[in-house]
Amino acid sequence: MKIANKVLFSNNGVFDVENALVFGVSVKDNDNAIGHFGTGFKYAAAIILRMGGKIKVETSGGEVYEFTKEVVNVRGVDFDYVMVNGKRTGFTTRLGINWEPWQAYRELSCNATDEGGVITFEKQDDYDTVITVECAQIVKAHHERDKHFISGEMIGTYCGVEVYDKPSDSVYYQGVEVATLQKTSKYSYNIKSYIELTEDRTAKYEHQIRFKIQQCMQMSDDDRYIDEILEQDGEFYEKSLGFDKDWSASEKFVEQAIKKSNTGKGVSDSVNKIIQKHIDRHGEWPLFELTKIQSMQYEKACEFLLKSGVDISDYRVNFVKGLGQCTYGRAHKGEIFISEIPFNLGTKQLASTLLEEWVHLNTGCADFDRTMQNWLFDKVMSLCEVINGEPV
Repeated sequence: MKIANKVLFSNNGVFDVENALVFGVSVKDNDNAIGHFGTGFKYAAAIILRMGGKIKVETSGGEVYEFTKEVVNVRGVDFDYVMVNGKRTGFTTRLGINWEPWQAYRELSCNATDEGGVITFEKQDDYDTVITVECAQIVKAHHERDKHFISGEMIGTYCGVEVYDKPSDSVYYQGVEVATLQKTSKYSYNIKSYIELTEDRTAKYEHQIRFKIQQCMQMSDDDRYIDEILEQDGEFYEKSLGFDKDWSASEKFVEQAIKKSNTGKGVSDSVNKIIQKHIDRHGEWPLFELTKIQSMQYEKACEFLLKSGVDISDYRVNFVKGLGQCTYGRAHKGEIFISEIPFNLGTKQLASTLLEEWVHLNTGCADFDRTMQNWLFDKVMSLCEVINGEPV
């Protein structure tokens, strides 16, 4: 079988050689274009020539542009200037000196993709521009493109991130590798929404990638995917991300998280916070039955408060578990919810907790706000009047 020694990048659109060799000129009208710095073709040409390869551009109008290099001595130092049809350009083959061969391939590949073109080993008809590259490293990069371009079976898109059922050491943007992970991810992630890139097409800010994948994980509705990212075992990248209770989570994610939290393995603290927030929002705390002693405490507390003009029976009272650490009670959707904590601290604390939640529902006030303060001071003054036997 014949082994290909060249790769062709074909696309429609006129090749403007003058602007192609000017830095900072990019006229792509595709919002999702990967390249927008106006440097990609120049970097690719310089790198290919530096590696000993050949690059040629042919247009449907019959123009042919051959790129070569020529040694020029500058103050005693030799530089290989990039030439086009024998004329010197304004850059040398040292452009992109730290770039790897696959990055040169990426530039030409993305340019073709952005313009709706194709990458092949044989010449294709009906394209306005064909860039032919003869270079072993570029041919190798084309054969190994799955390492640097997203591949695999996509299982869903969440919050602008595509998830592929394939482990990866990289994160992708618009289908192209833009970051190398410190740990292998259990799934591959292709970010479709905007992130900032450096001029060598790598992600500028790690936190942009991290936040987008976190949001993606929390908004997924795929059972298997959620189950695996909730696992606390293993050393995959997803485990290092954690979760954030202040971001939205899908109903499926919360449902799976609650199921897993009730197993022997449990879930992480960050997942528990999401579960707790969901429970708090929906008032789904598990009920518990009062013991005989607790019933006596509750009756005594209610009688005590009634003598002060506070009738707890105005609202339904629920006795629940899981209100949160150091949370004694909650007022929620017109009902009072009391945890086990105030019972353990004594009847006086139970009465105080019932009073606070009753005030929240009766006045509509929040914790520590002026309405709560005014009501408490007014009640204190009224009780003082009773004690003194006369009004102020």
